[in-house]
Amino acid sequence: MMKLRLFLFGLILLICNPVNAGNLSIKPFIKGSFTEIKNQHTNQPFIVVFWSESCSYCMKELAMFGKLYKQFPNVELITVATDSFLDEKTVKDVLRRSQLDVEKTWVFAEQFPERIYADVNKRWRGELPVTHFFSRDHQEIRHMGIINEQELLEWLSEQSSQ
Repeated sequence: MMKLRLFLFGLILLICNPVNAGNLSIKPFIKGSFTEIKNQHTNQPFIVVFWSESCSYCMKELAMFGKLYKQFPNVELITVATDSFLDEKTVKDVLRRSQLDVEKTWVFAEQFPERIYADVNKRWRGELPVTHFFSRDHQEIRHMGIINEQELLEWLSEQSSQ
């Protein structure tokens, strides 16, 4: 009877947890990681979202992505936590609360994050949220601040229809 209860409890946890913790890969984001991501996604649309656990606008934006993203599975979403060396449990919790079922995410792993900021964009000083949109033809649009939901829907729809 006890084994059955434990089995059912485990099953409930799996069903209720939208983040597939077993498949989630958390990679260290260091100088050169942004270039690596761009090189891995040629000829396909993708979005890179930079966020912080302490940024309320970031949490709002991640929740918006979680709500809309399932409708556009051919546009990959890549998340990057800018909190240096953020622990795995916190990352998974933020993604779970945002209902983001991503397979991989990144976390800043540099003692001096300013090096990463400059590597991503020479003008970036760490302001959040910041999102980089890459179209199928690899054109980049950088958006500072929270994204307008309607504009996000239009971009996702446009990229999905090509």
